[in-house]
Amino acid sequence: MNPLDNLASNSKRVLSYVIDDLIISTLFIVIFFDQLSGLATPEDATIFVKNNYWVLVLLKVIYHTLFTWQNGKTVGKHIAKIRSVHIETGELLDLPMSFLRSSVRVLSEAFFYIGFIIAFFSPTRQTMHDRISRSVVVNV
Repeated sequence: MNPLDNLASNSKRVLSYVIDDLIISTLFIVIFFDQLSGLATPEDATIFVKNNYWVLVLLKVIYHTLFTWQNGKTVGKHIAKIRSVHIETGELLDLPMSFLRSSVRVLSEAFFYIGFIIAFFSPTRQTMHDRISRSVVVNV
């Protein structure tokens, strides 16, 4: 079956994104709970975020890489009943492509979500990280 015949809707992708971000944010809060609870001023919060930004990036890359590589779907994608697959074969992405997809995804977030926005104007509903990793998101 051609993966392009079963593309996931953008609304399912947005739902998946929100769920995954809530999971990653919760994990980040659990890891740093003691430090976060001790922040007294906005300046303290700014310094904390600045010092721990790379931990959040690493969490996102690991989370998305491993879940995409293992079964093509994160927890959010599982709930939305969608998965990431190779655009030509419909097979799951291998580890290097899953890592590439996850890394570009984080970059897209950092640059005002432009990499995500292009999915709304693409006939294949591909984000920048989908295009670079030669993947599409399909209904399960």
